[in-house]
Amino acid sequence: MSKTAIIITTINVPKILKDISENLSNYKKLSDSSILVIGDKKTPDGIREYCGKIASQFGNEIEYLDINEQEKNLQKYKDLLKLFPYNTPDRVILGNMISYLRGYDRLIAVDDDNYPTHYDFVGFHSITGREVELRLIKNDSGWFNVHNALVEENNIPFYPRGFPWGQRTPESSKKTYHSAKVKVVANQGLVLGDPDIDAISRLFHPIRAVAMKPEFGSQFGLSPATWSPFNYQNTSLCRELIPLYYRPISAKRNADIWTAYLINKLAQHFNDVITFGQPLVKQIRNPHSLWEDLDVELINNRATDYLITILRNVSLSEKTYFEALRELLSKSQKKMEEMDNIPFLEFEMIKSFFKEYQIWWEIVSEIIK
Repeated sequence: MSKTAIIITTINVPKILKDISENLSNYKKLSDSSILVIGDKKTPDGIREYCGKIASQFGNEIEYLDINEQEKNLQKYKDLLKLFPYNTPDRVILGNMISYLRGYDRLIAVDDDNYPTHYDFVGFHSITGREVELRLIKNDSGWFNVHNALVEENNIPFYPRGFPWGQRTPESSKKTYHSAKVKVVANQGLVLGDPDIDAISRLFHPIRAVAMKPEFGSQFGLSPATWSPFNYQNTSLCRELIPLYYRPISAKRNADIWTAYLINKLAQHFNDVITFGQPLVKQIRNPHSLWEDLDVELINNRATDYLITILRNVSLSEKTYFEALRELLSKSQKKMEEMDNIPFLEFEMIKSFFKEYQIWWEIVSEIIK
């Protein structure tokens, strides 16, 4: 039986555990899904008791791992632990690696403010890692705005956080369809309510997504040469991708977006597919300072178009995802050194992103060999 790990990191009491567990119960997914809650120094007292209470109520497996238990599970891998500072959401990746070492077939990463709707949460994410007949969207520009699949209550167009600003044109809304049997390596469930967009977009106008457009069906894939960013909320990865998923600190708030672009490139190389759509969740967003978010995102937003140019112009030949990642990181660093049009701050951010990712690859290669 295929086994799924649901990974949550939180500095709050994760009230969504009840909603997720109820969804698993309704769709008879309790026995093939486990929830790992990754704690941090700011995680409040009482969370272990809360996890136990929900597990007893629904009869599912919910494991709370505080910092000591994270370190115990990964005690053989001290260099891995050093990559993750305390009080950072990036510690969720420790949960990813624990699930990988325990043999899970896929993981679902979910934020503590992503509330499941009445749709089959694990069932729809179970497309990840499978070969399926799927309708794919192609765009000749190489980009598609997946938020076109959502209905905004005031019909305001909007883009996913980190979508390249140079590609935010009417062209990114165009699409042609074709069907193919493909392997799905990642699935991004879309978000109702307050979807994930750039801080500058939030400051301009509040966005409220109220439904998914029927024309897109339950789930749709992007043709391998058509890219879109995806974040790390309501997102599933197949087992093959778990050990290559990392978020370098240098890319700051948009590190998950740049990592998604690496995955877009690798999936294109292997002719695999990333899907979007179900399961829909509703985000009741935790408090943020939009001005602080904007400050953090600015350089990254300016640098993204340069990063994309680098990735698009690297050719790959390796036969596995993990080795292709090493090749991509190496060739990308060489490619950026050949470019003379990248401003200093953007150059340094991209350079640090690749170097930190290379350190991750070297550490994890010793774990999975």
